[in-house]
Amino acid sequence: MGELRLSGGEFRGRKLRVAHGVRPTEGRVREALFSIWQTELPGARVLDLFAGSGAFALEALGRGATAAVLVEGDPQVARALRENVAVLQVKDAAHLYRMRLPAALGMLAQREAPFDLAFVDPPYGFEDAARLLRELVPLMAEGGGIAFEHGAQDAPAAAPAGWELTQTRCYGGSCLSFYARSQ
Repeated sequence: MGELRLSGGEFRGRKLRVAHGVRPTEGRVREALFSIWQTELPGARVLDLFAGSGAFALEALGRGATAAVLVEGDPQVARALRENVAVLQVKDAAHLYRMRLPAALGMLAQREAPFDLAFVDPPYGFEDAARLLRELVPLMAEGGGIAFEHGAQDAPAAAPAGWELTQTRCYGGSCLSFYARSQ
């Protein structure tokens, strides 16, 4: 097990456990994401897909989001994630689901949607990115936004119908592609 340190908000400086095999989003990439979404975060319901350590969702709660849903398929990773939620004492605001994606999206649509912001961080080279985005769109609130992390060597996924890729920003080997409803 490794660890990472949260870089901002109420939980700034707190350490999270990172299970073996997890590639956590780099601190500078998270900082950039929170800088871009700073005005959208207060009061937001956030969704963290392929949650890993939970750094995005947990830091979002510390920056003013009111609720976070974290989805992770790997049982060992989910165990460490559950510990992170407990350590930060956010069990009431953070709901964890151990489910595979994109299969879990249908259940989330019934139980948890809508979401204001969604962060998707699959393994780099993920083959089902376009399908995942298509199936994620119905879970998003009007005016909601999606950030999809991918490797710099991977092209951004095609935007689903009614949505557009608004920008892609790269930070070393990691890129964030942002999607919003078409105007």
